[in-house]
Amino acid sequence: MKVDWRDRGDNVRRDVTTRVDQGAVRLACEGVTVRFGNVEALCDVTVSVQAGEQVLVTGQAASGKTTWLKCLAGLQRPTSGKVLWGDDDVASLTVEERRRRQSAFGMVFQSDALFDSMTVLENVLLPLTKRGVPAAEALERADEVLRRVGLEAARNKRPEELSGGMKKRAGVARAIVSQPSVLLADDPFSGLDPMTERSIGELLLEVSRGRTLVAAVPDPVPSLPLARVLRFEAGRLIGGAA
Repeated sequence: MKVDWRDRGDNVRRDVTTRVDQGAVRLACEGVTVRFGNVEALCDVTVSVQAGEQVLVTGQAASGKTTWLKCLAGLQRPTSGKVLWGDDDVASLTVEERRRRQSAFGMVFQSDALFDSMTVLENVLLPLTKRGVPAAEALERADEVLRRVGLEAARNKRPEELSGGMKKRAGVARAIVSQPSVLLADDPFSGLDPMTERSIGELLLEVSRGRTLVAAVPDPVPSLPLARVLRFEAGRLIGGAA
């Protein structure tokens, strides 16, 4: 069995125009403010990301970019304002509906967020197990994405046995194994050497073709040359909203 995300990616490479994944929807924030006590993490942010669009989000630590990503994914509820998935206000969805819709999202965390007690393979299998994918299919899909990220030989290793770059690759594998329509990456190059950074950038670009990609980094990087760049500073969106 060929894994769907790879098939679609191959088709995209043969086409001049990239085809947008049918599960992708427009993501938008309207006047979103997020406060944690007296700290305002986001202030009146209004911006949208079209289905299949690829966007780089820049800003230094505490600029608000990570909080914004969590809002887009439905992981952080705004203090005020609205987050929209298509035409639906995320706050109006039931818990069950929100979780169902979140299955279309894949997230690469700033830290690798791997479970230390599990092997690389078990970590990658986790999203499929939660979705009730049959065991044989889940194993085949997990092995395929591990091959794609160059970790097939490390499938039975635990995170403590991996280098920083290998952990990041394992995080990418776990994010894409469920074939998400939206890929959110929070500082995916943190702590990586230039060669590994370049390979992770190439991997993110390839697996996100036809899908929505939103990647947050402190500053623009050659490894992820995306046409649209948003800039956050002190919780405010100061560039790229239009």
